[in-house]
Amino acid sequence: MLIVAPLLAGCGSSSTPQATARGFLADWARRDWPGMKGLVASPPADFAAVNAAALSDLSVQRAGYKGGKLKVSGSTASEPVAEHLQIAGIGAITIKTVLRLTDQSSTWRVDWSPATIAPPLKPGDRLSLQVTWPARAQILGAGGAPLTTRAPMVTVGVEGQRIKNARAVRATLLAAGAPAAALTTALQGAKTEPTWFEPVYTITEARYQQLAPKIYPIPGTVFQNTSERAPITPGLGYVVGSVGPVTAQQLSQLRAPYSAADLVGQTGLEGAYQRQLAGQPGATVVVTTASGTQAGTVASLPPTPGQPVQTSIDPRIQRDAESALAGLKKQAALVAVNAATGQVLASVSVPATTGFNIALDGAFPPGSSFKVITSTALIEHGLSPSSPATCPPQLTVDGEIFRNSEGTAPVSDLLHAFAESCNTAFIGLATSHLGAADFPAAAAQYRLGTTPQIGLPAYGGSVPKPTDEADLAATTIGQGQVLMSPLALAMVAASVDTGTVHAARMVAGAPDDSIPPVTLPRAVVRDLHAMMAQVVATGTASGKGLPPGTFAKTGTAQYGSGHPLPQDAWLIGFNGNIAFAMVVVNGGEGGPTDGPAVARFLDQVQAGR
Repeated sequence: MLIVAPLLAGCGSSSTPQATARGFLADWARRDWPGMKGLVASPPADFAAVNAAALSDLSVQRAGYKGGKLKVSGSTASEPVAEHLQIAGIGAITIKTVLRLTDQSSTWRVDWSPATIAPPLKPGDRLSLQVTWPARAQILGAGGAPLTTRAPMVTVGVEGQRIKNARAVRATLLAAGAPAAALTTALQGAKTEPTWFEPVYTITEARYQQLAPKIYPIPGTVFQNTSERAPITPGLGYVVGSVGPVTAQQLSQLRAPYSAADLVGQTGLEGAYQRQLAGQPGATVVVTTASGTQAGTVASLPPTPGQPVQTSIDPRIQRDAESALAGLKKQAALVAVNAATGQVLASVSVPATTGFNIALDGAFPPGSSFKVITSTALIEHGLSPSSPATCPPQLTVDGEIFRNSEGTAPVSDLLHAFAESCNTAFIGLATSHLGAADFPAAAAQYRLGTTPQIGLPAYGGSVPKPTDEADLAATTIGQGQVLMSPLALAMVAASVDTGTVHAARMVAGAPDDSIPPVTLPRAVVRDLHAMMAQVVATGTASGKGLPPGTFAKTGTAQYGSGHPLPQDAWLIGFNGNIAFAMVVVNGGEGGPTDGPAVARFLDQVQAGR
């Protein structure tokens, strides 16, 4: 019989060994130390403390005790007992022991010693738990290729008791590329736990050597050298993430079996899938003497290996994308997707030290790249590439003046208005043919406005209903309240490529991984193919080196204040089965800025096929 605490009431002494054994095991399961003590022949003064410590030292949540066949030999008896202990964060561990009894004047009592708890246990010894983690599971790319490797790394952190000037620490680490959010969390944790090492971010040994002269002398900065998992390419850091020492905040969230000595995922997929990758630790119950030496092993539970995280990232295409953006001095991002499946093949955000993944989660005004959505609405309202259009230098709507970019060529139809990216032509057509509700409706066909569930935080864009005519005009050309991420616009390009709208996919098993695709209207796909081809042939992306078979749309998005206004540079499109979106923050015009980089990317992809 398995005896557990909730099932039995306390039992007194009895004249049979069976009754005494049952009572003792019942009291033990209930942690009724006085009840147990009353059944013991000569209990020591520390009886309750020793029994309580045995369970607390192992972090036992629940305990059950199952007795075996009791054997009586004259005035003594013995019964094998299996102790089933549920240990916090570990699972069930079984300790096998023997309950010994003695007949004292026709009253059976338990002949107790610490060995009753565990056979190797002696007076003064304690039980302790040694936790063993399995090898961390891999993060995999397309075809099962590992996206990580082992590399010498340095975790940069802070320690509260060493900080003399928190502002100096913040300013220095931010200048060294530390993520602002992680730094804020670490400094807050350093106040709460001033003796703890609070990690901020992890960098390569080579990068640390570059930064050391500036960050090492600042009181409060602390460094730990490790050989850790690192992304196979620098640009994958935002996707793969990093592993580092657990913070006090993380420890309070993860709880047992995690300890202050553990390494855990800090960012990216390493952080988002910490429990899956780490697996379940095993544990060994050992006897530790008062001097700290181990006196024996009592029981063990093997670890459960973690499970790999499978992604759609193609290492070769990722390297091509990173190579194409190498040397850019401004913040930029490039996303490439498989147009036939919606799977993310590459995601690059530069520089690699800003701490924010703008490729997947950035929110920027898309400018004229949004004319793909406006054109979708116009085509669905009966227009075609041959529909007449004019391109005046400026247009006033509700008192707001809208202008074209310098050098915009004259146009006579929608096809060339799209190719030349004529703002006034699109505003004139939209104000004549579309209503406010048509913009979010057209956007919704491409799943814009829906938060992607791909395994990491991602932004799916926002296309609010315009509030007035001026806002409608601004929305038409991707300004006003419209915001997009490179991922969102790469998915738009993929949808135009195949005529099928897929949900973005990156991590196998993520919620969006199983969403069925939908089909765009045939006329929309046919006309947008013609219009995006014209952009490359004679329009704003012509002469930029884009390889044959490329369909594209440029975008120049103004924002902020000043003269001239800052402009984000966009280029979206597709070639074969590869759809892409690129943005350079405050990069100027989309064609001249993004075109050469995208051309390098597509040339490298095609060369590697």
